[in-house]
Amino acid sequence: MSMIPLPKRILVAVDEHTALVLMRAVLEKYGFEVSAVADGEQALQQFRANPSDMVILDVDMRHLNGFQVLTALRKEVRGDLPILLVTGMDDMLSVEKAYECGATDFIAKPINWSLIGHRVKYLFRTYQNMADHSIVNARNQGALTAIPDTVFRMDNAGLILDGHREETHYSGVLALPIGSHLSDNLPEKIAVNLINAMKLARETNVVQNVTSSLKIKNSIKHYEARVVVIDQDETLCLVSDVTVRKESEDKIFNLAYFDTLTGLPNCRSFLDRLDREIRRAKMQGGRLAVLSIGLDRFAIINESMGYPTGDNLLQLAADRLREKFRPYDMISRTKIIQDESALARPGGDEFSVLIHINQPEEALGVAERIREIMSQPFVIDECHVLLTVSNGIALYPENGDNAEVLLKEANTAMHHAKKDGHDNSQFYNISFTQQAQHRLSLENNLRVALEREEFYLLYQPKFNLRTRCIQSVEALIRWKNPEKGIISPVDFIPLAEETGLIIPIGEWVLRHACRDAIKWRRAGLNLNVAVNLSAKQFRDENLLETVLNALSASSLTPDFVELEITENALMEDNESTLKILRNLRENGINIALDDFGTGYSSMSYLKHIPLNTLKIDQSFVKELPYDRENFAIVLAIISMAKSLGYTVVAEGVETLEQAQMLNQLNCDALQGYFFSKPVDASEIITLSRKQWDIN
Repeated sequence: MSMIPLPKRILVAVDEHTALVLMRAVLEKYGFEVSAVADGEQALQQFRANPSDMVILDVDMRHLNGFQVLTALRKEVRGDLPILLVTGMDDMLSVEKAYECGATDFIAKPINWSLIGHRVKYLFRTYQNMADHSIVNARNQGALTAIPDTVFRMDNAGLILDGHREETHYSGVLALPIGSHLSDNLPEKIAVNLINAMKLARETNVVQNVTSSLKIKNSIKHYEARVVVIDQDETLCLVSDVTVRKESEDKIFNLAYFDTLTGLPNCRSFLDRLDREIRRAKMQGGRLAVLSIGLDRFAIINESMGYPTGDNLLQLAADRLREKFRPYDMISRTKIIQDESALARPGGDEFSVLIHINQPEEALGVAERIREIMSQPFVIDECHVLLTVSNGIALYPENGDNAEVLLKEANTAMHHAKKDGHDNSQFYNISFTQQAQHRLSLENNLRVALEREEFYLLYQPKFNLRTRCIQSVEALIRWKNPEKGIISPVDFIPLAEETGLIIPIGEWVLRHACRDAIKWRRAGLNLNVAVNLSAKQFRDENLLETVLNALSASSLTPDFVELEITENALMEDNESTLKILRNLRENGINIALDDFGTGYSSMSYLKHIPLNTLKIDQSFVKELPYDRENFAIVLAIISMAKSLGYTVVAEGVETLEQAQMLNQLNCDALQGYFFSKPVDASEIITLSRKQWDIN
């Protein structure tokens, strides 16, 4: 079996200069020979002059966009040329259009530059494996033999040349007279499928299988046809009646994998699905939760109201779960059978749920949702039946990496929940319950912290390379809880984002930063103060009003405030983003693009953003001056920013050598522990009097 070689030449078409430089540098690092062009027309010209083994196209390009170039290439070159489109992460229409135009795959924005080389390499290998797998399957199918019910030869136009059929099986349904056309004897769709299969078999020299169904009187008959090329003019078609086999397979499948009472997947089906999801999670680094749901006091309902009522209740409970859960949650009724008796159904009041999670508390949230929806009365024979449930939760990978083990542990946790008084949820490992409760407690404490003024600000200076002094400071929030002490922003900022508390917390930071800035100004220091904005704050419709109110309350002029916004926050909605930024700039407020280089900013888009400052992410500064790739990236960013008229600040400067190199690269300002860690507002005055010599 021939293997498609790893591509040596890749054509990259991106019209943003910095993105093009970064893409080329990364791919060349992985051993590819890269041809880089800036627009769609150049991409077509370059490919026609020197065909590549792979093509990477940005969707947004001048002259011809990525879709147009893709369509043109698919008309001109072989179908097995891998073509990747670079498009927005949430732009599903672009993704669908990419596949319709013939894209092999897509690369989502923002691009993770540290992984793009691996991504391209493995995308190609996946494409190679799929092609090889398809060839193997086709050859294996060609090797299969069977006794056909009907055999006939046809020419390339679909005319019957000769044939043989078993009357007893078909009763004349597939009678195909010699000299007639397929469409004269079969429904149009089936005839078209057979002709298409013949063409594909001729093009690929691979046996094609076609399955079809025909309604005969009051029953459905199922057929399987094998299409084999004889020579350049003739094709052999072998047709078998597989109705009995298909019906048997469906019955066996339903008995094996579905619960006959509720119609939900049974325990075996659930374990198979769970096993597949575990394998996928291992490859992708994902997390899973298995929930075991037990109906409390179900035995009492059976005994008092009868088993038919109990079965009816199980069906209603299954329907309620099916209706209320998200489509991608997998619900299964676990069915444990000890013997062959149809009456023995221990454990028949249990259901299982498999979900993908990021944090354990998400599983707890699902469990609470289950308790809520199951607490509503069930109406059976005009009687209202009240029901509670106990939920057990097991987590992958924390509790194990085996499907049976995880389900067993979820059941164990569910029984513990029943022992604890019913109508509650328990993690298999009690520490996860404690962690989830801690997170809920942290959320409550976070709300109280605003009222009790438990937050405080530290400031990290930004060093001006021209004046050799501090030119501005960045406000950094900290939280000191009276009981738990200092709580890291890493712990509470994401929670504040999720709960929406980041809006009032951000307003508090802005007010206090402006208040400190006016104090410094009255002391003779004209220091700008920078305040970070999260994506949620940036999208807040009251953002401008909040900023202006903070300035008014402190009597600070707008030019002394700078709002730092990340790339990803800016790239979410172009028109809305520009409107917000222009409103801020029109009111004299400075804007900085924070952590630049960690997202995917369109260079053509950056030209239109009213920014003042661009901050190079510390991940690029960290390995300077010894990392040549990071040196090239930093140089490219500074050059681009200077050409757009931005002030450039480098973050994470920790050594003299880094400071000296950034100075040589014409950076404007530096920030990092080499100059100062974040300090209290009272220490800023002392630091402002200090000068640094980095020569």
